[in-house]
Amino acid sequence: MGLLGGAAALRAGVCAAQEEGRGLVLSPPTAGQPVLDGSRRAGVFMDTGTGRPESGMFGNVRRFADGSPRFHEGIDIAPAQPWRRDEAPRDVVRAAAAGMVAYVNRHAANPSLYGNYAVLTHAAPGFGTVYTLYAHLARFAPGLRAGARVPTGAPLGVMGHTPDFPLARAHLHFEIGVVMNVHYPLIDPQHGIWNGANLYGIDPCDAFREQGERGFFDVGAYVRGRPAAYARRVGAAAGEMDFFRRYPSLWRGPRPSGAESWVAFSREGIPVLGRACAGAPAPMANRAVLRTGRDWSAPARWELLLDNLTVSPTRPPKHPVRAGEVG
Repeated sequence: MGLLGGAAALRAGVCAAQEEGRGLVLSPPTAGQPVLDGSRRAGVFMDTGTGRPESGMFGNVRRFADGSPRFHEGIDIAPAQPWRRDEAPRDVVRAAAAGMVAYVNRHAANPSLYGNYAVLTHAAPGFGTVYTLYAHLARFAPGLRAGARVPTGAPLGVMGHTPDFPLARAHLHFEIGVVMNVHYPLIDPQHGIWNGANLYGIDPCDAFREQGERGFFDVGAYVRGRPAAYARRVGAAAGEMDFFRRYPSLWRGPRPSGAESWVAFSREGIPVLGRACAGAPAPMANRAVLRTGRDWSAPARWELLLDNLTVSPTRPPKHPVRAGEVG
């Protein structure tokens, strides 16, 4: 499937989601680690070399070289125990939910921290299309290809590692989240929509925890309930932002043509609320949430997020990535 073909797949997923009547039902992406709700850490999450398993969990759990917080948009699932750290793991990575294979990156040499990775799309009832991502694979399952439908538990490949971390820390990087913009190929023509900088994750532990309590995960209710960490006036109307066309439940009020919009973002960088500026005050942002999230004070980071949200054929990107670069 081509990069622009992925946009059609996302829109088809929205239609499918509207026809379903229940929430997303998830399965652990590796059989060896069946408990992913955060109630256990040691032996479940792979640390970053610090010995602290929480560094493999979601959020501000690691640091850049200068000591500033670094946001981790997924969870790092360790190989099944017992496991010798000088041996390649044999854990089979499986589809966490029924869906469609959207992208298979077989170019591990690209400047990507994901290495070999696969992305699946899933219909989230009452919300839209969400993705799951499986990174650092040693190899893919035979015949895995974009466009293929897969059931829950379908083998996708084998757990591995990439050159930026050693075999002793082999793991599966797993994400659940939303796609910011189907026009992202204008920013990265190689990986297109499936560049990690266009994929915004939510905490998989929250998803598995809710499923344990309710039997399913209501993605829409979860995203709508995320507190706003930052609000910004955006020089684009709702109809000009692809994101709110695909996730309409996140928009509030009328959608006047050509009007500027308020957009509120969660600490993960997901637009959790949008509305027209006319006659509406700025959405309230929770500064306590902001302090525990990304460094929103960095202008470059903010500009990249705005670019991701608003780029379109009529709004050229201001910050195109280098060929092959994956955020």
